[in-house]
Amino acid sequence: MSKPKKTITEFRSYYLPVEFPVLVLTGEHWRISDKPNEHLHFHNCLELGYCHEGSGILKVRKQNIPFSGDDITFIARNIPHTTWSASGSSSKWSYIMVDMTEMLDSFAPGSSYPISQMLESINTARIIHKQDNPVLAFYVNRLIQEIVDTKPQYQLNSRALFLSLLIELCRYCGENHQQAPQIVPDKLEQNHTLAIVPALEYIKHNYMNQFTMESLADLCGLSPTHFRRVFNTTMGGSPLEYLNTVRITKACYLLRSTEESVLNISESVGFHSISSFNRYFYRLVNMSPREYRRSSIDDKNLQNARIMKFNGWMEPDL
Repeated sequence: MSKPKKTITEFRSYYLPVEFPVLVLTGEHWRISDKPNEHLHFHNCLELGYCHEGSGILKVRKQNIPFSGDDITFIARNIPHTTWSASGSSSKWSYIMVDMTEMLDSFAPGSSYPISQMLESINTARIIHKQDNPVLAFYVNRLIQEIVDTKPQYQLNSRALFLSLLIELCRYCGENHQQAPQIVPDKLEQNHTLAIVPALEYIKHNYMNQFTMESLADLCGLSPTHFRRVFNTTMGGSPLEYLNTVRITKACYLLRSTEESVLNISESVGFHSISSFNRYFYRLVNMSPREYRRSSIDDKNLQNARIMKFNGWMEPDL
């Protein structure tokens, strides 16, 4: 009896600008092939999709869910999936990749119902038909247009739209809980990409603290050596490099959004010393923290920074 074919799962990390953590992928070229992709993938952020025309299959883990024109998809981070069109066709899509926590925490501070708690309630993957919830279809399309047009105050308006969209998603999921397709988690092999997800989640919420790489390996149920091997293969770098990249990304946000000193920011994101913070910051951003604080988003050095390079899915699968 032959062994079952191993499922390959890719991690697709999108750089979302620290000042406005969203990326819109849209245009006539965003058409999805009719060839099923054997490789599932998962993201570091929430994905919202709108199918403008066509039909096909959204595969979530081992489940195939049909979609058609005017359908909306939302897929929480760390959920493996892929999409392909019906045979002989190419469906047209627009996608919004967004970090809802970073987008909304500062917009709605002190909320009695924290953004993180709302996101917990939609930690799944769904297809929603436009006729079932035209309000969600409106918000997704309005957000795409708002972010693409970049009219005055578009970021403020987009944040308001994202908050309204998140509330509507929570309502919809609560009202239609029994009707949702049951997404069954895979039983992971030790060398499976998803084995490192507990470490990615821990780093996301605890980057400012001190912890060992061995503790991350324990979270994933792997030996330290095997954990580093799987992490390097998946992320293209070591766990420590990824941790420091997350810290520098957070520091970029604080440098632009607060008046805190560079020293205080370096300590708040988890660096032991200002010298190591400055050294790692320069390595990733090609300028010092003070130069970054004074630079404009159009600065050529900033555009060439390693931390600003996208390494996600910037073109449709062919």
